[in-house]
Amino acid sequence: MVNGLYTASRGMTNILAKQDVHAQNLANSSTNGFKMARLVNKTEVNIGRNEDGELKQKEMQNLSEVFTSFTQGPMVRTGNNYDLALSNNGFFTVEAADGTTRYTRNGGMSLNSYGELVTLSGKRVLDDGGAPITLKGDSVQFLQDGGIFVDGKKTATLGVVDFPDSRKLRYGQDGLFGNTDPENNPAMPPKAVGVMQGFLEGSNADPVSIMVNMIADFRNYEADQKALKAVDDTLHQAVTDVGRV
Repeated sequence: MVNGLYTASRGMTNILAKQDVHAQNLANSSTNGFKMARLVNKTEVNIGRNEDGELKQKEMQNLSEVFTSFTQGPMVRTGNNYDLALSNNGFFTVEAADGTTRYTRNGGMSLNSYGELVTLSGKRVLDDGGAPITLKGDSVQFLQDGGIFVDGKKTATLGVVDFPDSRKLRYGQDGLFGNTDPENNPAMPPKAVGVMQGFLEGSNADPVSIMVNMIADFRNYEADQKALKAVDDTLHQAVTDVGRV
């Protein structure tokens, strides 16, 4: 019976963690290039007999990991020459504030005062050699293979990479992905780049689906709460009433 208390309380804790993930996804449902997160639970049930031959069951519920869904978001046509989207797998490479390389699917870009291609937050976009991209001219064209032409002349190639295991990428506080295992999960050129100029990839988080999941989880939380109270009342009765017999 005490195991029932543990199972219900652990389930409530997991649901609260899921609600935090849902809230993050909902807040970023309009963020270009955002990839929604999913919380993965791991449940273990062990059934056996103790030394007295009594049947015992032990259930453990743990939060396994936060999994990022890299499914394609909707393509939104903007007509802005510096808005870019990737129609295939891969990421734009960006120089983070600490000088390291980070990755993003958000292709909203512009030029800074030095003529460098930067994200809308001001971080420099890198070419296929890891160097900043400087564009000076009247006409800028981005080809599907990542080539950049200024006034009809090729100036640079966008640094677009992919990874053998995208599950090892994690969001940072700056909204960019970092590679947690660069040695065993190195960045490499994608099979097909698929740069689309004048488009932005929207978030793959659907706010309606998220809210439906939040309501369902809230109801599961209430059910666990009632189960917890029922077990607690039964234990209280066992201690106070049965103990007098």
